[in-house]
Amino acid sequence: MNAPWHAFGFCTQMPHMAPGEKLSEVEFLKQLAAYQWESIARMLHRKPSEIANDQGDRLYGSVIDVELHFARRHGLEAFGEDAAVHVRNRVNLYAKKFVEGLFVIDGQEISDSAVATIKTRDDLATLPYSWAAMTNAFIARNGGNAKLKVFKPAGIDESGIEPMKRTPDGIRWQGQVQATGEIAPLGDVDGIELRDRRPLERILYQIVPESDLNGAGLVYFARYESMMNYGERNFLCHHLHVPVSSELVACLSTEHRRAFFFANAVATDQVEIRVSARAFPPDRFEAPEMSGGYRTPLKFEFRIDLYRASDRVLMASSLVRKALNVPGNSKGVSLEASRLLRAIS
Repeated sequence: MNAPWHAFGFCTQMPHMAPGEKLSEVEFLKQLAAYQWESIARMLHRKPSEIANDQGDRLYGSVIDVELHFARRHGLEAFGEDAAVHVRNRVNLYAKKFVEGLFVIDGQEISDSAVATIKTRDDLATLPYSWAAMTNAFIARNGGNAKLKVFKPAGIDESGIEPMKRTPDGIRWQGQVQATGEIAPLGDVDGIELRDRRPLERILYQIVPESDLNGAGLVYFARYESMMNYGERNFLCHHLHVPVSSELVACLSTEHRRAFFFANAVATDQVEIRVSARAFPPDRFEAPEMSGGYRTPLKFEFRIDLYRASDRVLMASSLVRKALNVPGNSKGVSLEASRLLRAIS
C-alpha cells in the first residue's frame, strides 16, 4: 500500500482553544476528522459532499474509534494561541466500507522522510511526535440516528484502489471492547482508585441539538468526548469524599485517549455517563517536558461509558490519561492537589 501522506495545518486561535489558553481536545478532534474526510475524498476522486452509495444516498464517515497521544514535549498547553499545528494524514481502504487513518502531529512542518517508514498504528508510537489514529465506516441514515447502516461508496469496485489486507486495529479493538467491556491499558503503572461516594446517583447529559449535532443531524463523535469531559468534571466535583474545584478540573490536560463508538442517539434523548477514576502520585509518572512554568502534581486516568438514557444502549467507551498541568501562578490549585493526594493516599 503506497497511499500518500497529505499535509494539513492551522494556526491555533480562540475557536480552537479551551479555558487555560490551551488547545481544546474536542475542537482538535473535529479538525482531525475534517482532514481525514478530505483525504478520503481525494482517495475517491470526488468532493466530500459527493460521496454516496449506489442508491444515491449521501454517505458520512462515522467514526468507529479514535486514539490520540500527545508527546511529552507537547501537551495541549504547547498549542496555545497563535501556535502552528502541522498534521500529516494517510488513509487506507478496508473491505470497501471502512477507512483507517493515521496522523502525525507537530508544531513544525513534518517532512516526507519522517513519515516514510510508518505502516501501522504501532509505528506511530515509535516517533518523537504527537499522533492519532482514526477508523471510519461509510454510513447512511436509515430511518433515524438509531439506525445507521454501513455501505460501499458508489464506484468503489471499479476504482482500482488497493484495499488493506489486514483488519484495522480500530475495527478489531472496537469489537473486543463492545463484547468484553475491556480496553487495553494505557500504561503499566498502578493508580489509586477514587471511590464514588454517590454511586447510585446517575450523571445525565441532555443532548443539545445546537451544539451536539452535526450537519447530518447526527451526534458528532467529538461531542461524545465533550460529554465525557462533562462526566469527569461532575464526578470529581460532586462524587468524591474530597471534592475538587472547577479550577482544578480546568487544569486537566489529555495525554492519551482511546475511544470507541457504538451507537448514536436522537436529539431529544439524554446520555447517562458512567465514570470511574484513578489518581497517580508524582512518584509514579514522568512529568511532561513543557515550558511556561507548569508543574504536574498529579495525573488521572478515567474510564467513561456513555449510554442512551432511553434504552440503555451503549454509545461509547473511553480510557483517557490526563495530567494535572498547573500554571506556576495557580498556587491554590497546587495546594488543593496536595490535599487531595493526602486524602486518597
